[in-house]
Amino acid sequence: MDNLEKVELVREKCGVSYEAAKDALEANDYDVLEAIVYLERAGKTTQKRAAAVDEAPEAAEVIELVSVAAADTADEGSKQQASERTEHTSSKANDAWKSFCATCKKIVSAGMEMTFVAERDDERVLAIPVLVVVLGLLFWGASLWLLIIGLFFGFRYHIEGEGTAVSGINDAMDKAADGADSVKENFA
Repeated sequence: MDNLEKVELVREKCGVSYEAAKDALEANDYDVLEAIVYLERAGKTTQKRAAAVDEAPEAAEVIELVSVAAADTADEGSKQQASERTEHTSSKANDAWKSFCATCKKIVSAGMEMTFVAERDDERVLAIPVLVVVLGLLFWGASLWLLIIGLFFGFRYHIEGEGTAVSGINDAMDKAADGADSVKENFA
């Protein structure tokens, strides 16, 4: 059987164009059965089994066997690809979760190591972990107002602990306390 006859047979049995049949045969060294399987795996075939049964029962058996083999191979391949995608996605999600937990642990640790101090007349009135203050600000809106009102009653706030941000925060809190003092002086 010459190449044209093979192309015609594959094209006819799979319901594809001459170009697709030729490409499939070239990809499979002009093995007709392999070309049909190749097209089935790629999902390029149309169902022409009924016509094949009328024309040649033995060809219909070959196509049926090829279809079953292709379906089994495609099922195994898609199961493996789905498993690999799930593992990859699961691995990414697991890494992201670990990173998130590590970041939360660092934040909580830093929040517990630093202390929020409230002083009045150079006497320490309150010293609690910064984390408690932050949670209070996040979950209880009145805590911000209490801190602001405290400035007008002579309270000064600062943070004790290590870190480059601490000095900047303390400077900002000193400026807020100075601002509250100047407002008090203007209204008194």
